[in-house]
Amino acid sequence: MAQGQRNGDWVPYPSEGKCIGGTRCPARQIRIRLEDRPVLAVRFRASDDIGETAGGELRVSIDRNVVRSGIDVPRRGEVFTIDVDELRGSYLTIQPDENDEVQVEDISVLYGRGDSRPGRDRDRGPSRGGWRSYPQGAGCIGGEECRKNGNRITVALEDAPVIGVRFFARDDIGTRADGKLNVRIDNTSIASYVDVQRSGKRHEFDVDSVRGSKLVISTANDDEVDISEVQVMYGRRDSYGGGSGGGYVPETRHEGGCIGGEECGGKRARIRIPLRDRPVASVRFHARDDVGTRAGGELRIRVDDKILRDDLDIPRAGQTFTIEGAHAVGEYLIIEAVTDDEVVLKDIRIKYEP
Repeated sequence: MAQGQRNGDWVPYPSEGKCIGGTRCPARQIRIRLEDRPVLAVRFRASDDIGETAGGELRVSIDRNVVRSGIDVPRRGEVFTIDVDELRGSYLTIQPDENDEVQVEDISVLYGRGDSRPGRDRDRGPSRGGWRSYPQGAGCIGGEECRKNGNRITVALEDAPVIGVRFFARDDIGTRADGKLNVRIDNTSIASYVDVQRSGKRHEFDVDSVRGSKLVISTANDDEVDISEVQVMYGRRDSYGGGSGGGYVPETRHEGGCIGGEECGGKRARIRIPLRDRPVASVRFHARDDVGTRAGGELRIRVDDKILRDDLDIPRAGQTFTIEGAHAVGEYLIIEAVTDDEVVLKDIRIKYEP
């Protein structure tokens, strides 16, 4: 296996891309030797323009742990960024879920800190305060013209509470000027639907001492946004807030997004939120159906294959919903469009049973 070269904490594996699956590809899977560090995310570009059929799906695994399955690959191609919950392993495997050819390329892995045990890395990191810059967290995301970069920027964080996030964003790429961003640390939302000006401005957010493995800046709609000058301010290592510290965490939060319809990815669009290994007590979110010309948005909410609510009608003006969790335990909470109409969700909160 080829050894990747470092680019910040993202390590690219440029020689590992290939055609896999079906009858025309020589390889059945891609297998990459991983570094001895926790994996925070995997990014690659995949397309299904080989062969006559267009039913390519992919599965991503680390050793025997399936990180994501049923990844629907469009014919023209798409950049996928798969969140990983700090798994360690020997090999990353990308393989077809269906018997159809898929071209996979531009594979990169985002690694976290190699060792967070007491006595290691204690003299590194921003325990004295101040802003730390992440020059690798820059680029154009979202929309048609930035499709090759995907729809998000992911930055590996220090093992310290975050008290501030700031970056410069502009929306002068493409013909539209409707760029909006979501900002989160792991599954804790920092800001939602941040309006991006065409000429650009610096956005700065106070954070309530949230600990996490990665900062994610993603587009909230299908418009190009250019991100630069990403900086994070850390607090003292011994200060804990209400974020993702150790011990029992009663809920998972997610900023939401727009799914369904012509403007938000169609019926195949969905929100997938990794769950903790505890029974789900309830799911709470705000949803509205004021995007696009139609007003027939309906949602399905499920934990893996267990449906919590089907055909949930979303009013145009919006409403806050609370769905019973039915003691469901699984890998993901999935919210998907039942009809081909746009629905905007925000402030998703998954509460767990104690």
